[in-house]
Amino acid sequence: MIVVRPASFNVTGRIEWLIVSIYVFTKKNDRGNMDILFAEGSKRNVTVLKPETVKDLAIQEIIDNIVLAESEMLIIRDIFTKIPTDIRDIRFRQEIMKDFLENEELTEELSEALGMIKTLKDYSGSRIMRLQNDSTLYTLLENLREMAVYVNVSESIADSLKKHGVKSEGLRRLSTHLEEIVRTEKFVEAKKDIDIMLDELSCVRGAYVGVNFTPDMNVGEVAIVEFVPYKIKSKYKFAEIAASFSNILNTAPSTNTIGKPMVNVKVEDPLLVAMTPEIEKHLKKHFVRLKSVMSRHVNMDNTSITEMFEALTFYIALARFGRRMKSEGQVICFPELPSPETDISIAANRSFEMKDLYNVRLFISGEKNIVKNDFAFTPNENLFILTGPNRGGKTIIEQAIGIISIMTSIGAFVTASSCKGVPFNNILTHFPIDENLTINYGRLGEEAVRIKEIVKESDDSTLILFNETYSTTSAADGLYLSKDLLRILKERGTAVIFNTHIHEVAKALDEMNQWEGQSEFVSLVMEIKDNENTFHVKRSAPESKSYARNIAEKYGITYEQMKGE
Repeated sequence: MIVVRPASFNVTGRIEWLIVSIYVFTKKNDRGNMDILFAEGSKRNVTVLKPETVKDLAIQEIIDNIVLAESEMLIIRDIFTKIPTDIRDIRFRQEIMKDFLENEELTEELSEALGMIKTLKDYSGSRIMRLQNDSTLYTLLENLREMAVYVNVSESIADSLKKHGVKSEGLRRLSTHLEEIVRTEKFVEAKKDIDIMLDELSCVRGAYVGVNFTPDMNVGEVAIVEFVPYKIKSKYKFAEIAASFSNILNTAPSTNTIGKPMVNVKVEDPLLVAMTPEIEKHLKKHFVRLKSVMSRHVNMDNTSITEMFEALTFYIALARFGRRMKSEGQVICFPELPSPETDISIAANRSFEMKDLYNVRLFISGEKNIVKNDFAFTPNENLFILTGPNRGGKTIIEQAIGIISIMTSIGAFVTASSCKGVPFNNILTHFPIDENLTINYGRLGEEAVRIKEIVKESDDSTLILFNETYSTTSAADGLYLSKDLLRILKERGTAVIFNTHIHEVAKALDEMNQWEGQSEFVSLVMEIKDNENTFHVKRSAPESKSYARNIAEKYGITYEQMKGE
């Protein structure tokens, strides 16, 4: 018989490794105190952005550059596309986001906690421990692990929030709630019981193992000679011993059919397989004691903390992205919101103003000289006809305004030097669609179907971004259809940016401003200086170039463009 003395064998390695996740003790009726996405008493009303809006505003591209891991993507996307409609929820989130953005140490500490929460979220098969249904040894050990996580992380998060002196209502309330939890008699008792059990289970640090080999050097029998409370130092590890036997027997690594060593072949460790019954036998002497301890804490529930996972993921990812933007010299700010008492459902009170705004996609693409613009929606001016040269920046500024409104609504910072007012409760878009999708209706028919649905959903808290709508019709038909569309939206009080090559629409402002509705139409043009696009937007009548000339330039079919080819 050969006696193998491994470097160490920790019988509770599984338990100790798993104590890296978060579990906060709370009663079910206390979960509202742990919500950090919606204000206390919130009705949690949100608008779910349409897939077309998400696509047209390139929201997925932005999210892809915010997240650091694939696992975060769906979470961030879900929050981005469900925008709160209550100013109290927006303000609530914004204050929490400020705490994270302004305190990098807090962000990183809670980021570590986030990884632990995910471990718990993925690991837990049940939110509430139910020993009545399954009281096997390993189930008890898993429940012990959950309790240990529950205690350790409750204290960790409470300490972190207290240490950094958070200012937001949401994080202060969470801090107070956790402080109350960790001081309860039940929590203190649970922590004491866990420490005792882990100490008992961790008393074994190593074991002397006796191994009998078969004639072909496979593991035959294993006997645990002695468990010891210390790590055993050994000159050789079992793998080295096995390798030496391999050399003695002149055995070579297996190869595949083309003569290359095989890799990634999962083979069970025969030594560990043979040792398992001995380990279980050793642990079973703790079974009764463990079951007794666990039964005292059967009602512990991790739901409230695991339900915070999405919110923490959101705040941490956005805070890191914001710090990255600032470190690279980009201007960001938090919008100034009206007081919670303001009734933002009344159109007369609705305004949204931005200074030095820019499209975050320009930062993402690495653009160094980003042109910034000012823009404002007011009750008397929320209908804009935007014209200008092809590739002059019309779509970029439309997207920027839509993105800033969304970022404001979800409580994030925005890409501007200042921003104030009320974001829109909904954003609808009508951008050019893939021609393959127009096969059933034709392009004009497709536009008609989409526009009908857009108008049906619009109201005085909606922003609609049109991009070259009706550009495939004749100029006369496009003008006729555009005026009907804009007239109904003016009556509804809907905010509109109508990006178009049909200059006649902008030239008809005097007529259009006579229509019913509070707001007037404003003509905007993307500026050109010395035959160069400046990417600045200015108030002006449209340039004198014809609709056909702009369309021809867009698709590269002017005489000069085609001759150049």
